[in-house]
Amino acid sequence: MVSLTEFENKLKKEKVDSALVQFNNSLIMEYYRNPKMKEKQHKIYSVTKSILSTLIGIAIDKGYIESVNKPIHHYFQEFNKDSEFQRITIKHLLTMTSGLHWPGNNGMIPSKNWVNFVLDQAVVHPPGKEMAYSCGSSHLLSAIIQKATGVDTEIFAKHHLFTPLGITDYKWNRDAQGIAIGGFGITMKTVDMLKIGRLYLKKGRWKSQQIVSSQWVKESTYPRVKIDENNSYSYHWWNKTFNKMGRVFLASGYEGQYIIVAPDYQLVVVMTSSIKDDAARPLYYFQDYLVPYIINQ
Repeated sequence: MVSLTEFENKLKKEKVDSALVQFNNSLIMEYYRNPKMKEKQHKIYSVTKSILSTLIGIAIDKGYIESVNKPIHHYFQEFNKDSEFQRITIKHLLTMTSGLHWPGNNGMIPSKNWVNFVLDQAVVHPPGKEMAYSCGSSHLLSAIIQKATGVDTEIFAKHHLFTPLGITDYKWNRDAQGIAIGGFGITMKTVDMLKIGRLYLKKGRWKSQQIVSSQWVKESTYPRVKIDENNSYSYHWWNKTFNKMGRVFLASGYEGQYIIVAPDYQLVVVMTSSIKDDAARPLYYFQDYLVPYIINQ
């Protein structure tokens, strides 16, 4: 039978900076590559997208946004484009199926106005038909939150998500127009990433407060776009099948940043890494060592 020690030993051989494992409401493993990693604000890269999805849910819960079916041209009326563009909804941005051409971050980042850069792209597929993983779609969602609520996305997050969860030591970078970067802008501590996972494990509830509706947690993590036999995408959350564990949803970021939630096993796992060649390796160790340990408890 595999042990937690074997899992931790595998992480030690990699450039994994930190790992936390919560099982049945108990923190059963806490690993930091060195003492500084515990207090460090880690670049969580695309894990930012899943936090942004949470904020969209909160904005809908509070009535700032009507629904995921709201056409995005409502928020960007200066872009009077063709009929295909006018069919793009918030849901299409969340599922990365807007149909907008995506030339990559190397195209967007040097541009003077990121929102305009994304909206200037041609609609190359009918909305809802093809997935193209795009930080541009995420950045539009951040701009929509700002337009819908009347406050900066980071301020909205602080009031309605971060402060209620006790997340105070973080940073959210902005573009040249002051819009919080939707695709990869957050740095935060590992323990605070765990709070996001715990929030979703508890169906949007934190202590006595419903931070985001249980309906949104269910809707935003439900598999929607099938990638292959083991992977699918939802509203800025990934779904993955691991051995006998069944459906697991996760937030995933460049170089190996993860928030993994397995509701059937009351399990939340967080990892931060600096792995440039194969950022999925921590997931292999999760599957080969931690999953067998958990399902045998």
